[in-house]
Amino acid sequence: MAVFGILKRRFLAFRRDAVVLWYAFRDPRTPRWLRFASLATGLYLLNPIDLIPFTIPLLGVVDDLIIVPAAVGFISKRLPAAVHQEAGEKADRWIARWFKRPLLAAAVILGILVVIWAVLLYLIYRWLAG
Repeated sequence: MAVFGILKRRFLAFRRDAVVLWYAFRDPRTPRWLRFASLATGLYLLNPIDLIPFTIPLLGVVDDLIIVPAAVGFISKRLPAAVHQEAGEKADRWIARWFKRPLLAAAVILGILVVIWAVLLYLIYRWLAG
């Protein structure tokens, strides 16, 4: 049961850091290199080409489950203190309003990613077929 508690705490910290980065990205006081790093991390998460392909059992998701949260935490810790505090307050309010159940939030986010990829694959298929 301790492993589940650790995973839950990590997910909750990642969720908060991701929302903090969203608000910090929009803040003009955030350095450009941190904005670029945030954007690159988000694009990497959506990118179909991974460092470790999904075809390798279990290892295929390692980059998405370890590299992305590590990058988000790294970027979040390097935000200017004032930006991090203000974005953190906004993130806490947003999370309290919209995400009362973290596992449901993870399922919704995963579902949205699956729908996005299904639509993209369908459009690619239609483009190649005709």
